[in-house]
Amino acid sequence: MSFTSTRRAGAGLTAFGAIAAAAVLVAPQASALVQSVSVSGTTHYVDTSYTVTADVTVTSFLFKVTFTDNGTPIGDPVSVSGGKATITWTPTTTGTHEIKAVQELVSSKTITVNVLPKPTNPGPGDSGSAGLGGLLTGSAG
Repeated sequence: MSFTSTRRAGAGLTAFGAIAAAAVLVAPQASALVQSVSVSGTTHYVDTSYTVTADVTVTSFLFKVTFTDNGTPIGDPVSVSGGKATITWTPTTTGTHEIKAVQELVSSKTITVNVLPKPTNPGPGDSGSAGLGGLLTGSAG
């Protein structure tokens, strides 16, 4: 191998090394992870608001969290504060909802929530007749 070929190979390796180093510096850190995702409440109803919380590693505050409901975004990406990202979610349909928290396409967690129809509240008291007892006894006369 001649001196020119050796120099070209060395330049190629140097360029490869520089690209690899840049990729390591630009890539999200392995510590940028969604640890868990939760939804407030124990029973979930249509047209009722809930808080969705993603717990992430504290060192991942630079990366926003995107929340989705069955693949549809829930609002805009959310910044991390104190190791948490939260958003308000109001389901509009009944059934199973897959709520997902994703951080920079590197890490995600999912929770499945069953949403029920919103219960109707009965009116106060009984709708029957009032018990008037013996007040209407007697004769007109």
